[in-house]
Amino acid sequence: MRPLALLITLILPTLTACSPAHCEADGVQYQIGDSYPCADGCNTCTCTADGVSQTDMDCNTDTGTVEGGDDPSAE
Repeated sequence: MRPLALLITLILPTLTACSPAHCEADGVQYQIGDSYPCADGCNTCTCTADGVSQTDMDCNTDTGTVEGGDDPSAE
């Protein structure tokens, strides 16, 4: 049983060392768990251990607003 414990002790640190400690977007580093505005101006990006995830809203890229919103003045 000791060889198995030794093997786990040697391999486990190398497996966890592969996880990123941060994400980078537009030259800015974010820590895992940080959220920030995505480049499109209307979605939210989040730094995760698997990389950057983002919300998937339809955006009006000209204004950075969400399309199809309830704006009574737009009628």
